[in-house]
Amino acid sequence: MRYSTENGFFELNPFPGCNQLIVSNHAFVWPSKRGMGNGQKDAIHRVELATTLGYDAVIATVRADNEKEIHILRKQRWHKVWEFYSRESEQYIQIWTKALHDPRAEYDDPKNYL
Repeated sequence: MRYSTENGFFELNPFPGCNQLIVSNHAFVWPSKRGMGNGQKDAIHRVELATTLGYDAVIATVRADNEKEIHILRKQRWHKVWEFYSRESEQYIQIWTKALHDPRAEYDDPKNYL
């Protein structure tokens, strides 16, 4: 489902076959809203919304050359799990995950993040 923000939009879609995992995709900040921390604000909003919706984990893809989005994910303590080459986009794509609820609290250890 697409969600609008004052800064742009993003999508959150359930992962088929796994009821507690949601996919964050198509995050976009309007060009006139960039460079002011709005990407960070919207990324926080995405995670809060996924948590409110009752999901336990979120997964996202990002182009490997999208340094600004990768910076946001790192700052919010997402974990990079894999990178592959997309023949469709002819770009390297990274897969990132974030636990929204983990009673073991292993995700609180900074060494688990890239």
